[in-house]
Amino acid sequence: MIIFEFPLNERIRRLLRIEEIYQKFEHQLKNTHDYFEFGCFNTLFEIVQLVSRSDLKIDFLQELERQEKKQLALLDHQALKEDQLNPKEIIPMIQVARKKLENIDVKPGFNFNNNLFLEEVKKRISSPGGLLDVDFPNFRNWASHKTRKSKLEDFKSWAQPLMVFKDAASVILLILRNQCHVESIKAKEGKHQQTIDPLKTFDLIRLELEKTLNIYPEISANKYTVNVFFNQLNEELKKEPVKLNLEFKYSICWL
Repeated sequence: MIIFEFPLNERIRRLLRIEEIYQKFEHQLKNTHDYFEFGCFNTLFEIVQLVSRSDLKIDFLQELERQEKKQLALLDHQALKEDQLNPKEIIPMIQVARKKLENIDVKPGFNFNNNLFLEEVKKRISSPGGLLDVDFPNFRNWASHKTRKSKLEDFKSWAQPLMVFKDAASVILLILRNQCHVESIKAKEGKHQQTIDPLKTFDLIRLELEKTLNIYPEISANKYTVNVFFNQLNEELKKEPVKLNLEFKYSICWL
């Protein structure tokens, strides 16, 4: 199965971006091929650009506090439903993420604590041609003399102050993905329209498809309906609408 997720507001879009870019960074750190450090530097600087915003820490702390109150209210109210998160398990995760965020000081334009080497790499990597030995012998020296293990230690050290945002996003998205209304739906001729309650606020739509179908969905939504259109790519990688009847799992989630 393959899952496609569609955020219904910019707040959730930012959470998904943060989650994906950290996953990308962790995957790149596991690569063993030559020049793996180039991708790692690119993604590290993307993380910095994404999370070093003055409002992000405040937004995360407010959301974690709100979710902690909601989970505390559930402790004595009802028996757990199937696949429902256990408040006794999720509350400590929220509290740990909050404490880490409260103790971190990431200012806008985070500059790696005045690490001149990283500042130079960041400047060079965005120039035409990127990191080239002819322009940046300091980088050549680092890349040639450091072992792969030592390079990994450097990357983990540089990224460590920013990992608190990954942890916070992971907890919030865990809660979001487990607060869903789920349906199995049959789309006719590759499209489907789903009505939603305009009095409720929803944050995320998830569509689960058989991977063997080799198709992808596009979504448009307003406060009343969700429209799903399925497409495929032809041999020239151009989009073509799917005209088949097909089944998929539809989930609409909220915080």
